[in-house]
Amino acid sequence: MSKNLASGVDIVEIQRFRDLNPLILERFFLRVFTPDERNEIGRNLERAAGYFAAKEALAKALGCGIGPVSWQEIEIIKDLQGKPELRLLGNAQNFSTLAGFSEWSLSISHTRLNAIAMVVGVIDK
Repeated sequence: MSKNLASGVDIVEIQRFRDLNPLILERFFLRVFTPDERNEIGRNLERAAGYFAAKEALAKALGCGIGPVSWQEIEIIKDLQGKPELRLLGNAQNFSTLAGFSEWSLSISHTRLNAIAMVVGVIDK
């Protein structure tokens, strides 16, 4: 059995979150982030930008983008050591399974200005 890799990367300007009207930001959070993610993010806009970048990066690695997969079908969770991981639900899980992905790796980082996320998936064929 051979293994292939698929990757996705996304970068987000944190200022874009800061510039949003608070009501629009709240609606955005409700549309994009799951209840558990919103609880983890709180009002930390750097973390929100990182989670958003991670969702975009995963959609790119899947090759379908956001649309066929909804924002809330990609969930960012943390393991016991605080390392971010991906939980795929619904269509995201279906796309992943049909494409032959067996595992995912996620890394998120930020500076004062930007958040970046890199996702790598292993495809068993």
